[in-house]
Amino acid sequence: MNTSKKISVVLATYNGDMFLSQQLESLLSQTYQNIEIIAVDDCSSDNTLAILDEFARNNNNIKVYKNETNLGFIKNFERGCSLASGELIAPCDQDDFWEADKLSLLAEAIGGYPLIYHDSWLCDEALRKTGKRISDIVVCQTFHSCLQYAVFARIYGHTLLFTKDLLACSIPFIDVIPHDWWLAYNATLQGGVKFLPKPLVYYRQHDKNVFGIIGQKSKKDPLGNEKLNTLKEKRTGQTAKRTYTDVEKVRIRIKRFYDMCPESMVKEKQVLGKLVRCYQSFSIANNFRRTILFFKYQKLFLAVKKQSLLHKYLFCFKMFVKIK
Repeated sequence: MNTSKKISVVLATYNGDMFLSQQLESLLSQTYQNIEIIAVDDCSSDNTLAILDEFARNNNNIKVYKNETNLGFIKNFERGCSLASGELIAPCDQDDFWEADKLSLLAEAIGGYPLIYHDSWLCDEALRKTGKRISDIVVCQTFHSCLQYAVFARIYGHTLLFTKDLLACSIPFIDVIPHDWWLAYNATLQGGVKFLPKPLVYYRQHDKNVFGIIGQKSKKDPLGNEKLNTLKEKRTGQTAKRTYTDVEKVRIRIKRFYDMCPESMVKEKQVLGKLVRCYQSFSIANNFRRTILFFKYQKLFLAVKKQSLLHKYLFCFKMFVKIK
């Protein structure tokens, strides 16, 4: 096994003492040996920090940091990634369980891509499989166009392995979408997002989740806007620091996507520019422009949604009165 490249596993924690030890054991059991574990605690009030410190005392490849103030999960992951010294970075949730060969398989398969992700088993609190994988609920494939991530993203941080170069292009993380979406979008601008069709994590769903199981509507948001309300809240139990309305978040996101897209990607830049303009208001003219734009590019905009063509058409009609 070629382990010449160091992998930094970035573990962001917040009040996660219930499942943390089991997750740490799975990290220490990785067959890929050239790793460091960067654990950043976001001011937990339970035994999370004590568990981290105990593991760090017994394993010299674990480094523990504690934030002075609560940053929220996006900035907590950003800090952890910034502290990483590895050429490759793997974000890690506090309550899952990794297969022993997860990092080995990802490192072998990433090739020239800036980012790779894998499938996961959906499990209950006791890590019993529900019978479904993430790929049963959302479209998982290799993506190359930034337009495929412009409107929706169904990619989850615990599945990622990405390069330090991609991180450099992506910092600072924006605060209106989860870090996994932001990294994946930037990866499409740098060469694409590769999918490894193998479940390598037991993705735990439990009672303390703020949001329901993947594919279901949010417990807090009856419209199911889990990405706008930051999916990773489900994984940490943290409350979003909401400073924008949902519509403002969408407008900020698409403007940042437009700004990041290079002029050399002529078609993508033009389409993103049209989205920026028709998202600015709900005038009759903009509503028509937005709906027509979604019908024209629905294969790209809705690429990650595992729905029938009829449902996708109905979604495009909804864009007359809303933005996504």
